[in-house]
Amino acid sequence: MKLCLLGPTAYAGRVDRAGWPVPPEQCDRETAAQSYRIQLDQFQLADELGFDWVSVSEHHYAPGLMTPNPVVMAAAASQRTRNVRIAVLGPLMPLTNPVRVAEEIAMLDAISGGRAVVLPLRGTPNEHLTYTIDGKPSPVTREVTQEATQLLMKAWREPQPFSWRGTHFSFEHVSVWPRPLQEPHPPVFFSGNSMESIEFAAANRLNLAIGFAPAAQVAKHVAHYKECAAAAGWTPGHDNVLFRARALVAPDDEQAEAIVAKTREAIAQRMARAQGTNYGPSHNAEAPRQPAGEGGGAPGVAGFQFYGTPRTILGQVRAYHDAGVGIIDVAFAGDAFGRGGTHKSLEAIAEIIPELHAL
Repeated sequence: MKLCLLGPTAYAGRVDRAGWPVPPEQCDRETAAQSYRIQLDQFQLADELGFDWVSVSEHHYAPGLMTPNPVVMAAAASQRTRNVRIAVLGPLMPLTNPVRVAEEIAMLDAISGGRAVVLPLRGTPNEHLTYTIDGKPSPVTREVTQEATQLLMKAWREPQPFSWRGTHFSFEHVSVWPRPLQEPHPPVFFSGNSMESIEFAAANRLNLAIGFAPAAQVAKHVAHYKECAAAAGWTPGHDNVLFRARALVAPDDEQAEAIVAKTREAIAQRMARAQGTNYGPSHNAEAPRQPAGEGGGAPGVAGFQFYGTPRTILGQVRAYHDAGVGIIDVAFAGDAFGRGGTHKSLEAIAEIIPELHAL
């Protein structure tokens, strides 16, 4: 199994107003710049520790993840690393020109020495509003993303200029320079969080990326992917499946359990506020309590899929390997180690990398 560091590029400044979009006046310029420097330091450290990949994603209008153009961050990472693959997970295709994305990823592949990986994504509902004129999300983001992905691959493969006449994109001349260093192009992943997307990925011989789901659900999605791939005449393996997660590495399991309990309670509070109800003991009792590897005590992106000591986490990861996953893309929380906690988490988890590879 391969290990990928999910780069947060998080802004650590003060945010006075909840909601989206966050006013730019709340962005402290120096703190924002420092967050990028910290992220690049983490990428370099991951490379030195033996991680297999690092990844960046596209986000807009908020301080939590400041990568409005993930390829810029990926290019910077390529100059601070030598061995890791650099995964753009991903460009949000409803917000951009797919031909330009093909050009940018090809540039990244050349600059990095053939280390690029890409996952074209739809984006979350708030991201769909980023560049709209009327403030309304498009009802066809799935279809746009699928067509854009097919156009990306054709742009990389075709040796001659071509025209494209699709449902959502129309181009008279497509001629991408430079060509990607990898032949015929960098590995392309596609979302595996819905059955429709899984079927598209399998039919187009794409790799699969699943995020923040329990191991049992991942196993079902991978099984459907393999069934659809078999119908399309090919057989994916573990290296074709990526799982994105959050991990809390700690010196001991008890400390990790305590931090996860606080996270679970905070999520329950937010859920109660969103539902317009009062948070109290009854809500706390009803908060999801799943074991690590099954949501980490809290559902979705906010929870931890893996937590505990590195040895404990190794056991939790095995459930996902057994489900068919060959690459884990992990955001590491530094809560358990205090100042510099993320760096210390990376150093701690590095002790199990050889055993992950042995899987």
